[in-house]
Amino acid sequence: MLSPQDRSAAGVNVLGKPKDIAGARACDWTVPGNFGVTVTFDEKHGLTDLDVAKKNVTKTTVGRHPALKVADKKAADGTCAVLLGIGDGASVQIDVSNTGFSDTPLACRRAGTVAGLVEPELP
Repeated sequence: MLSPQDRSAAGVNVLGKPKDIAGARACDWTVPGNFGVTVTFDEKHGLTDLDVAKKNVTKTTVGRHPALKVADKKAADGTCAVLLGIGDGASVQIDVSNTGFSDTPLACRRAGTVAGLVEPELP
């Protein structure tokens, strides 16, 4: 999912661990004392199918894919997600959580970096 070069560009120096999240394939990387990132491939839900709090969403694009950035700036909890749409019925979700649950802007930069690395590999 992320090559060694991609991991280095994203500041991830550990191997990922495969996961299953509600039936969707995922991979989780945890950089001890720093942050964690999970990339989830949801083959059943497009962007419009996802349940996200509208007040926390910014519409954007990553490469050639429509995307949503989701972060609760008021909570300032050090978490951020970038959701990439793949057609109408699939999506990829990149979730970042900073250690200590602080610095939401940094979490969003990290999520954006990983989204930019994953996006060129998507159909």
